[in-house]
Amino acid sequence: MNVNEKLEIVLITYNRREYLKTTLDEILADNSPVKTCDITILNNASDDGTSELVEEYRISHPNLKHIINPKNIGGCANIAKAYSEFSSRKEYIWVLCDNDRYDWAKWDEIENAIENGFDLILTKNCPNNTSNIFYTTSLVSGAIYKCENITNTVIENMFFNVKYLFPHLALSSYIINHDKTIFSVSRDIVIEGINPNHDKTFVRGIDVCDSTEERKHLFWSVGFFNTLKYIKNRKTQIEIIEGLRHHHKTLFDLFKSIMVKNKIFHKNYFDNLKQIYKILSFKQKIKFIFAFLIVNFSFKNYSFYEMRDKDDWIKYLEKIGEKEFLKKLSKKLKNKKILLYGAGMVLDILIENYDLSEFNIIGVSDKKFETIEKDLIEYKGLKVIKPKDIKNTDFDTILFSLKLYKRIAEALREQNINKEMLSLIKKDSKYIVRF
Repeated sequence: MNVNEKLEIVLITYNRREYLKTTLDEILADNSPVKTCDITILNNASDDGTSELVEEYRISHPNLKHIINPKNIGGCANIAKAYSEFSSRKEYIWVLCDNDRYDWAKWDEIENAIENGFDLILTKNCPNNTSNIFYTTSLVSGAIYKCENITNTVIENMFFNVKYLFPHLALSSYIINHDKTIFSVSRDIVIEGINPNHDKTFVRGIDVCDSTEERKHLFWSVGFFNTLKYIKNRKTQIEIIEGLRHHHKTLFDLFKSIMVKNKIFHKNYFDNLKQIYKILSFKQKIKFIFAFLIVNFSFKNYSFYEMRDKDDWIKYLEKIGEKEFLKKLSKKLKNKKILLYGAGMVLDILIENYDLSEFNIIGVSDKKFETIEKDLIEYKGLKVIKPKDIKNTDFDTILFSLKLYKRIAEALREQNINKEMLSLIKKDSKYIVRF
């Protein structure tokens, strides 16, 4: 099959020149199966050099088209525009973001799914239940759609739902409502990129002072729950909510997280809670109320609830006494062979700001060493060990340099890796940071 004949790709971007460069390098690389597809870059009136960058790439890639919006219409409206204006050209459409990365190992499964006419093709591995499918499609690049499903009504719903941040979920709702065929790839094609200033990304370039109070206080969770109105079956709505986790152990924990965000960043803006509350089932409403009471009558310190950049992490680690913790931990693990897991920002901060020489570190592992950085043999002076090779590695203890590592620990145990597993970051019950 010639995927070029069937797949239209639209890449939305706004003022992320450096992120976009990485994305373009990956989708246009020699090993990319989509490098010769028709790719349109829908530029939302960027003024950071993005336009000049795209024009440089167009010189050597004539399949690239570049459309610049006359004004910044907002990221969500740009998503809706991508589907409305480009879904009539080919059989399938894939809308990409400017900060994701890609692992093409299982792309043949995507092509087979296109060949077999699936209506919704998930580019991330996803359990076969409605809740996970709906949540996975909340990532714009998380799904490829058959264009015949993008009806006039779907497009109208998309533009209507721009105000709730997930226009594309109007399309996945249509797929679910009409019991259309869905395929999930066995291994992630899309690797989600870091989203700086995550909760403000949808108002980038906009003067929020002139916005309504609802708009000023809106955040992703509120938009997501509002979007569930496009799911027609009430039982299915409840099923989707019940299955929601987003890095939380239970739905109740997710509700607490929403309460904290609304309290700290939005001064307990009541309308946010009301909008979520109205779509919940009776049992879910009880959990929601209890979450509100616990968060709002708690003495817990929420100052480090949302940490996305190095400065926040550096301040947090100083606050909790990470230096003293590492000294004690190194004595506890003296003479033990240690494997580090997690090669991201937190490990970088620990290596740059703390002395880890007392630990007998034999290497570092991370999922990205099997995907986007699969050829790396050394990271920050440490030997790279791919996750699949851990079971064949001689070590005594795994130290996680991740904020959330329980799922990884469970996955390792499922592979019969039952060595001691600990956090390299001090846990402190006074702060809201979850481990």
